[in-house]
Amino acid sequence: MIQLPFDIELMNGKGQPKTFHIRVAGPEDLDKVMQLQQTIMDALPNKDVYATYNREESLDALENDYCYMAEADDGKVAGYSVLIANTTPVVEKNYGHYFDYDEEHLSRTASLDLTMVPPEYRGYGLQRLFNKIRIGQALELGATEGLTSIAPTNPYSYNNFLILNFKIVDRRPLYGGKDRYLLRKEFYETPEGLPELVPAEE
Repeated sequence: MIQLPFDIELMNGKGQPKTFHIRVAGPEDLDKVMQLQQTIMDALPNKDVYATYNREESLDALENDYCYMAEADDGKVAGYSVLIANTTPVVEKNYGHYFDYDEEHLSRTASLDLTMVPPEYRGYGLQRLFNKIRIGQALELGATEGLTSIAPTNPYSYNNFLILNFKIVDRRPLYGGKDRYLLRKEFYETPEGLPELVPAEE
């Protein structure tokens, strides 16, 4: 499992490097998360690509799920991501309930929930990094399967899961009727290609 916090230098497609601070997010980050969501929604031409979370839902995630934040070297929030662990007791939050998994199966299923990266920080591979962090955490918690949902009109996101060998297993309306793919991966070992990380100074 990747130890947090850490600093990492990533390069975008133009060859421009930038250093990011990756850490666990908590309830004290609620305002930052809500502002990030608003920034992303304001920039989206197709609002159905993303399912928004109200303040109460976001606080619940920050208090009860595994949440991660990326901050750029200028202090701006560069990304945010949530893992709903297989140990989470609320069945409805586990994506396995879409497939009517029984309690034992749910206890082995982790849900890779939302990831948000604002426009100015896209292209650095932050979503791929968050995916590997979340899979590592899921493995640490004993999950043997991961599920996620992605809009079919968001090929960048589902390609980031396909390269980690997630498979599209269903397509259905979710989140009040939004068209979504459901993707699944069975976990056998730690995901390949984890980056070399520089521990951040406390």
